[in-house]
Amino acid sequence: MRTAFSPLGFVVLTSGLALAASGAFADTTSSPPNSPTGVWLTTDYPAVTEQVGKSFTMDLSLENHGMPPERVQLSLDGVPEGWHYEFEGGGNPVKAAMVGPGDTRSLTLKMTPASGAAAKTYALTLVGEADNQKLSVPISVTLAPPAPASLKLDAKLPALRGSASSNFDYDLTVKNDSPSDVTVNLAAQTPPGFDATFKEQYGSQELTSVPIKANESKDLKLSVKPPQDVPAGKYKVEVGTSTGKVQAETALLLDITGQPKLALEGPSGMLSGSAVAGKEHSFTFTVNNTGGAPARDVKLTADAPSGWKIDFSPAKIDQIAPGGKAEAQMRITPASNAIAGDYSVDVDSNGQGASDNLKFRVTVETSTEWGLAGLGIIGIAVLVMAGAVTRYGRR
Repeated sequence: MRTAFSPLGFVVLTSGLALAASGAFADTTSSPPNSPTGVWLTTDYPAVTEQVGKSFTMDLSLENHGMPPERVQLSLDGVPEGWHYEFEGGGNPVKAAMVGPGDTRSLTLKMTPASGAAAKTYALTLVGEADNQKLSVPISVTLAPPAPASLKLDAKLPALRGSASSNFDYDLTVKNDSPSDVTVNLAAQTPPGFDATFKEQYGSQELTSVPIKANESKDLKLSVKPPQDVPAGKYKVEVGTSTGKVQAETALLLDITGQPKLALEGPSGMLSGSAVAGKEHSFTFTVNNTGGAPARDVKLTADAPSGWKIDFSPAKIDQIAPGGKAEAQMRITPASNAIAGDYSVDVDSNGQGASDNLKFRVTVETSTEWGLAGLGIIGIAVLVMAGAVTRYGRR
C-alpha cells in the first residue's frame, strides 16, 4: 500500500494499488511518462460541517491510472451508533464499483446522523478494498447546532399602479427557515377604508394563517381593494407574518391614479318641478365630481314623453375637477296638448369613465289662455240659450 499525490492540486488522501505491472502491460497503458499509477479513492472536501438533524452527502471519485480493471468494495469505518450511510453510483445504491484503466467512477456517500447526535466533530474513514489491497481516506464530519428559526417574506412585485376601481393583487412567498413545522399567522395593515384579503396562490379560500413545513415555502396572494372615492396618490400597506416566536414584514405600495365619480342633482336638490303645456321652462341641474380624478367630456341628455322639447345649456361640460361641480340649464317644453298631470323625465350625465342619472318628475299644468277661452265659449252658449228662451218662451 502507498499514498499517491493528486496532480490537480486538491486534497487527496488515498492508498493506491501500486501493483508492479509487467512489461507487456506497461506497453498497453496510455499513462504519460512519469505519471503515477494506481487506483485512487478521493473526495474534494474531506472535512465538512453539517447541521444537526439533517442528512447530507459527500461526493467521491474512484480513479484508475495505469492499472488493470479493479473491483473495489466500499465501506465506512468509525460510524457512530445510530448513524446510517450508503453509497450511490449512477443514481442507485451500490456496495462496490468496477473501474478500468484510465476510468473514473463518480460516487456519492449519503449519511444520516442519529436523531440525538451531539454537535461535535466525528472522525470517519472511507474504505475501498480490492485484491489484497486497501484504500483508505480519513474524513471528518462536524455537526453544528441548527440555525435559529426564522421567517422570510418576499413580494414578487411590491409596487402596483391602477385606478380606485382596480384590484391590486400581490404575489407573496413565505419561507419557513427552521427545522420544525410551523403555523404562520398573516396580517396586513392598510389605510382607512382599504380592504385586504389573503388567499392561496391558486385558490379562492380566504386565509388568516397557513401551515408551512420545515425549510419549505408557501406562495400566497394578497388582494387589496381601495375605496371608490379615494384620492389619487401613493398608499402603503404593511404586511406581517408571525409564528409567535419569529416574524417577518414587508411593505407594499399602491399607486392610485384616481377616478372620476359623478353625482347628478336636481334644482335645489329637488327631483320634481312644474311646467305649463306648450310653454318653455328652465330647471338648473348640478353635476358633482366626488371622485379622485377630473371628470372630462360630461354630456347631459334627457328622455322625455313624445312631443316634448328638451335641451341643455351647456350640453357638454369639458371638465369638472375632483371635488368640484358644474351647473347646466335644462330647457323643457311639454307638448301643447299635454293633459294636466305628472310626467317622468330621465336625466343622464355621461363622462369619460363615470356617469350618473336620475328621474325628474314634471307636473304639467294647462295654459290659463285655454281656460279663459273655455269660459268665453261657455258664456256665449249661455247667452244663446237665454235669447232662445226669451224669444220662443213668449209663444
